[in-house]
Amino acid sequence: MVERRVVGLAMALFVFLAGTPLWASDDSMATLDAEELVFDESRGVAVAEGGASLRYQGIRMYADTLEMDTNTNKVRASSPGSRGVTIISGGKVLKGRSAEFDISSNEGVLYETDVALPIEESESLVYLKGDRVEVATVASARVKGWLPKKTGKVSEDTTIGRWEGVTVTTCPQPHPHYRLRAKRLVLIPDQRVVVQSPQVYIGDHLLFTYPFDYPVDLQAHRRDSGASFMPKVGYDSDKGAGLGLSGPFMWEKGTLDITVMGWSRKGLEWGARVEQELRPWLRIYGETVWEYESSSDEKSYRPSWGFVAQSEGWTFNGRWTQREALKEELRAGTSYKTTLWRMPEMELSSPWWQISQGSPREYFRFKALWGRYEETGKGLPEIERLGLGGEIYGKIDSPVSTWEPFWRLSYTDFRYDVSAGEDRQKVTDATVGAVYRSPSGFEAGTAYVRRWVSGRSPFVLTKTDKSDAWDDYDDEELIYQKFGFSLSDSFRLELRGAYSLKKSTLDEMAYQLTYRKNCCYSWVLTYRDDRYEGDNWASLSFNLTAFPDNVVKFGDNELEDPFREPEGLPGR
Repeated sequence: MVERRVVGLAMALFVFLAGTPLWASDDSMATLDAEELVFDESRGVAVAEGGASLRYQGIRMYADTLEMDTNTNKVRASSPGSRGVTIISGGKVLKGRSAEFDISSNEGVLYETDVALPIEESESLVYLKGDRVEVATVASARVKGWLPKKTGKVSEDTTIGRWEGVTVTTCPQPHPHYRLRAKRLVLIPDQRVVVQSPQVYIGDHLLFTYPFDYPVDLQAHRRDSGASFMPKVGYDSDKGAGLGLSGPFMWEKGTLDITVMGWSRKGLEWGARVEQELRPWLRIYGETVWEYESSSDEKSYRPSWGFVAQSEGWTFNGRWTQREALKEELRAGTSYKTTLWRMPEMELSSPWWQISQGSPREYFRFKALWGRYEETGKGLPEIERLGLGGEIYGKIDSPVSTWEPFWRLSYTDFRYDVSAGEDRQKVTDATVGAVYRSPSGFEAGTAYVRRWVSGRSPFVLTKTDKSDAWDDYDDEELIYQKFGFSLSDSFRLELRGAYSLKKSTLDEMAYQLTYRKNCCYSWVLTYRDDRYEGDNWASLSFNLTAFPDNVVKFGDNELEDPFREPEGLPGR
């Protein structure tokens, strides 16, 4: 036996060994460092103790004790103290109490694990804790049945982790305010975490078991990123009170989303949507819903299909819909409900660009739209429509930091292919306003909204002032006013009204009560009181701080909010 005390001892132990190296080429070497290292030449075993570390190309391992068998290429690591075992690969950090790793097969097990994964373009982290995690390459994971035969945008040498006895949360506290507990989880680095049928805990209280796979998106925030694991609760003036659940089943680059909702007045509704990624920039989908539509007073299957292409901020959508239950918000307090066919509709939008280098808070973009439409019950043939326009948004620097003035301007020129009647409609929308936010949490905002319309839609059957078509807009002049203040340390109330200067009436009131008692989630109860047509609705949402775009509700009900920033602004 040869015994030495070394610091920074490099051992070229694996040049002559057979087997596939770990995240490296065949000529890679391993380096073992420790305060004390013992190498038993007769057995081919090296034992490093005291701040031991192993470096092998793309992997680094740190532990109190590292034992390496040069005959079998296996490494054992342990740290009985609070420091634990740390494995770093590709910028990802795994921590546990002990570990076993086979260098020749790139596989291993880490026990009593603890890891934090960053969410791209966000300061939030996803925290994983488990009894054990198995680590393997994508190729090996497929053989083991962890993954489908193909996994998009993931190299064959990428490391996949599969947790057992795992909990998942975005709460950084030692005792999380909420967590998902599951028997199994699969991590695809830099893409997503898939939790299989988790139990949902709020604090130490089990709420229910989620019957679907729950994906946590680690990529850039998208409005459709991540499904909600909470039940869906809502109210609609046509359907009554509703309760339901939705979730996905996942496979190679695709998902099947299923939604079921029960309403007190209209009974059961359901929907299913299949989505598949063909290229990193191209997705196709198909869906159908069994849904009630109020203008026809009937339930029906309403299929739709299409594609979404996105690249460097450009978005190109194509969709086909049949018997679509459309609810179009034409102006504050006025919704138009109908059944529409899109055969097809194509939409192209540019990214938001800064107007100039000297105006970092002013942006513009362009939009183009083309489609063929038929509205059920009108007795009109299919009508072709082309829309061209653009949008400008900006914020004004204020010497008072508590004030934030803003403005927005959009223009769309619609042209219709009709032999008689109206064939053109020009719509210009302008908004100017300001929001005041005090250090104490009080918030107040005022926005002036003006719309100018030239021409009418050919879907209008009468020439009266009242709109009777899904894409017909009228001149309007509105004042939006909102107030927000804290009722207690946990509850906050926001009120927002829309007053029509043209009709001298209060068209809409909206109320939002937010409950937030911790750092990682909040409950939001929203009620919209339509004082013009009585089209009222309510929803209850559970919002995770790490995923602010994730909205828990069923249907298309959404508050018109002139104070909200547009989506997709650079740096947002």
